[in-house]
Amino acid sequence: MGTGVLLWLAAAAGATAVGMAAVGMIGSDIFGSSQDPLTQAEVEQRLAAPTTGPTGAPTGPSTGATDPATPSAEPTAAPSSTPPATPPPAARARVVNALGAGTVTAQCNADGTVQILAVSPAQGYEADPDDDAADDHPKITFESDAVEVEVRLRCADGVVTDEIEQKIED
Repeated sequence: MGTGVLLWLAAAAGATAVGMAAVGMIGSDIFGSSQDPLTQAEVEQRLAAPTTGPTGAPTGPSTGATDPATPSAEPTAAPSSTPPATPPPAARARVVNALGAGTVTAQCNADGTVQILAVSPAQGYEADPDDDAADDHPKITFESDAVEVEVRLRCADGVVTDEIEQKIED
């Protein structure tokens, strides 16, 4: 009987080790060394950081030579003293907290309309986005059994602004 118990314990320990290794391989570490979620300040800091990537600038030196087989009829233009037009600033996403009912992530488009990037209801709430294409101020409603929170978004000077209204049902 003692050998059977030892074999059973060895099998249980082996199965536990295999299970823990599998969970560790998929990214969830049950020993507590997984990555902590970001704070609101860390999210805003990462969103504000400039992105890195190709700039579209030429990578090699320019020789200035033209193909002699295709002569140019026009003289080369002199450099202009007018500075090039500056591109509009990149749209910056803003996370709106809907009084604990959820969050809405949105940004302003170049034409002044709001683009909703994500809607995340809190536990116990459902999100009901307003899909009226004619409305340039989108509305998202978070609903629970007793509370309704309405978030209406607008763009003001390229920044997402919000109006939040909470209704408590009796």
